[in-house]
Amino acid sequence: MKWTLLPLFWLLSNSSHGQPRPTDYRISFQQDSALRKWTGSIPGFTPDAFIYEATSDFDQFSPDTLSGKDAATYFNTYGGLLNFSPDKKQWLDFYSYQVALEKAPGGRYHAYIEADQALLLGNAAAHTHRRIAFMGASSWIEEASWINNHTFVAVGVTNVTKGLEPFIYIGDTRVRQLYRYHPSNDRYNRNPDHKYVSWQWAKMASRIIEE
Repeated sequence: MKWTLLPLFWLLSNSSHGQPRPTDYRISFQQDSALRKWTGSIPGFTPDAFIYEATSDFDQFSPDTLSGKDAATYFNTYGGLLNFSPDKKQWLDFYSYQVALEKAPGGRYHAYIEADQALLLGNAAAHTHRRIAFMGASSWIEEASWINNHTFVAVGVTNVTKGLEPFIYIGDTRVRQLYRYHPSNDRYNRNPDHKYVSWQWAKMASRIIEE
């Protein structure tokens, strides 16, 4: 029995240690402007409070090609809302699936906001972007930040019975997986009456006309 159990214990132990954890990126939550703003909206926030919930593969959808006028329109419209990796080879986009922006006079935009949100990952070399996670209408990403050229953190909330439950996604573009974490109890839930405006959206707010 001893020889049967030891390998299993070893595998479980190594699997646990190899998984990224929010506490690994404590400095990012303190220093990154977007993440720091978000943590301030979560009562008593500490990365230690978040426990592992699930691992999911990136969605297996065919990428959309970005070229010519379509690429120019996309980057001119959403460029200020994209999160680029440090080497600029990849970007995260959690706006364009949910928010249609149309140019208005005076350098402003009409914003038509849908209920469902998705997270897109862009590839500069391939001139594509593709959906990697679907959030639906009851969960939404509010901020995202790259840790390095292949690891990112995306944070947001889910509408639950007792308020807005925060979540943390840690994504790895090399293995194409998302690791999801949520708080150990509801004391960290945000009051639903508290309206959160993401860091990048706030910078564009004066030019946005929400329809």
